Order: sequence, then structure tokens, then C-alpha cells
Amino acid sequence: MLKIARFIGVLSDALNKQISKLVVSLLFLLSLLLGVSVFYRYALNDSIYWSNEVARYMLAYITFLGATMAHKHKAHIRIDMILAYVSPKNQKNIEIIISLLFIAFWMLILLGSIKLFPLFMMQTTATLQVPFALPFASLPISAVIWLIYCTDDILKKMAK
Repeated sequence: MLKIARFIGVLSDALNKQISKLVVSLLFLLSLLLGVSVFYRYALNDSIYWSNEVARYMLAYITFLGATMAHKHKAHIRIDMILAYVSPKNQKNIEIIISLLFIAFWMLILLGSIKLFPLFMMQTTATLQVPFALPFASLPISAVIWLIYCTDDILKKMAK
């Protein structure tokens, strides 16, 4: 059990480092794309027809992956007023229950995404004409990452 907990912890930390790099890169590319798009529109009186669609899909990845990062760093909004009134042992139990609820929620999201994935493979995006599954993949990818992070949280709480 300890080896599994250690493996999930190392996997979770390594995954978070890579996601952080990816999100920062996507933010940089998004701002660069939007800057170039604004320059083309107002200085050259022309527009990059695909920039709006690419920006929207990049923002979806930034949002979902950024949310997983926030969870990892305990930066999400939490109501911890209840935890202030219970014993440390009960605090641990409540936090484990909350993580289990997160796991149940993200499992539903993942299973629903997998069910819809074939449909999105058949549809293409309006401008780029790539399968709609490409931008949609941000949801199941973030669900898997969130499941890893929640499992890591539970194992860390149980190890204490």
C-alpha cells in the first residue's frame, strides 16, 4: 500500500510539473496569437480567420488543466468553516469523503466523455475542419488528471 501511495504521489507531482509548463506555454501562445490577430485586424485591415477558434480551444485547455493545478495546490474555493468545529480525526475523515465525492463526480464526467467521444470524432470544427474531439479532449484529460490528484489526496490522508 505504501509503495502504491508513493508511486501515485510521485506521478501526481510529476504530472503537475508538466501541466504547469503546458498551461504557461498555452497562455503565452494564446496571448501571442491574440496580439498578432489584433495587429492584423487593425494595422493591416485583414483578419486571421482561424484565430478565434484556436483561441477558444486553447482557452478550454487552459481552463480545465488550470483547474486541476488549482486542486493540486489547494487553491480552489473551499468551505472549511465546518472543519474548524470538528476534531482533527474527523477533519481527515471529512476530507476523505470530499475527495471520494470528487472521484465519483469526475468518474461520471469521464464516462460521459468516453460515451460522447465517437460522436465528436465524426463532427469537425467550423473553421479548422479538425475533429471536434480534439478540443473536447480537454474534458476527459482533465478528468483523468483530477482522478489521480484525488487518489493522491486520499492516500496522503490515510497515511497520516
